Amino acid sequence: MKNKLLLSALKWLPKKKGASGILAITTTALGDTLWATPALASLRASFPNTYIAILTNPLGEQILRHNPYTNEIFLIDEWKKIPSFSEIVLLHASQRWILPFATTLGAQRIVGTTGINKGLDSLLTDPIDNRHEHEIIRRLQLVERLGAKRVTEKLSYFLQPEEKIAPQKGVIALHPGSKDDFKRWPKEHFIAVSVALQKRGFNIHITGTKEELPLRQEIAQATGAKLSEDLPLRKFAAYLDSIDLLISNDTGPVHLACALNKPVIALYSPTDPKLCGPHQAINATALALPPTCFPCLKRSCARPFCLMQIGPEEVVNTALKVLKW
Repeated sequence: MKNKLLLSALKWLPKKKGASGILAITTTALGDTLWATPALASLRASFPNTYIAILTNPLGEQILRHNPYTNEIFLIDEWKKIPSFSEIVLLHASQRWILPFATTLGAQRIVGTTGINKGLDSLLTDPIDNRHEHEIIRRLQLVERLGAKRVTEKLSYFLQPEEKIAPQKGVIALHPGSKDDFKRWPKEHFIAVSVALQKRGFNIHITGTKEELPLRQEIAQATGAKLSEDLPLRKFAAYLDSIDLLISNDTGPVHLACALNKPVIALYSPTDPKLCGPHQAINATALALPPTCFPCLKRSCARPFCLMQIGPEEVVNTALKVLKW
């Protein structure tokens, strides 16, 4: 019903003309938007004189601010200001209306991946099958359809000199939260890791969002670790850039650390790091075990036994190896 209403509304919306340039669309979360940066770098390297713009959300604007590969950033609530484009690449969008809206921008080509557009694949002019590949590779294949050549598969994030803070030696951040509960390593394991690393002389910070505050407080109070502030994204990026190591569940800060080329240990299962984990990040270590249940319940899972199989001792030993302690 929602798609029928959207498609019906399209008949009444005017189509913009005089299209030029490329619009890349990424309106999702932290990790998803960072996964777009190799594709943006490839677009710019391949089309150095082309006007390249981004359509994103407020979080995406913080991620892509100062990105040298784009000429302009548009926010989704500014959709009326967006000009026409000759080519559009739909890297990923959470909102159902984004793809129908893209068809009004006068583009001769709209490139996107099939199966992830809420039943609206027919609006793509250049559909590409969704293959069993890393999300970074999927996005690169989309810009390659536009003629771009792949120049990198590494993430990027551009902190400005004035945003950076002094290095904090001996600091390890534990990030025990995540948007999805089934991706959360047991808090008892984080407590054990915090205690073990503090005994070895490291300063432990517990990071996360306001929504994760009760979980963070429980771990901090149980171990004497420092409860880190809930920082805006760019200040959080500067914080990550200043510390020695991040230990985190499968969530956005893992990819932010990778983009900053900072050491990170990421805990995976039942999600597959080959599809959504660190990619070509030399300072990243993914600890993962295959799912224990078939079929995997994913978001319906109340107790992710597969993730519980990764023990605190393994994480501590990996941290000491990464830090060459």
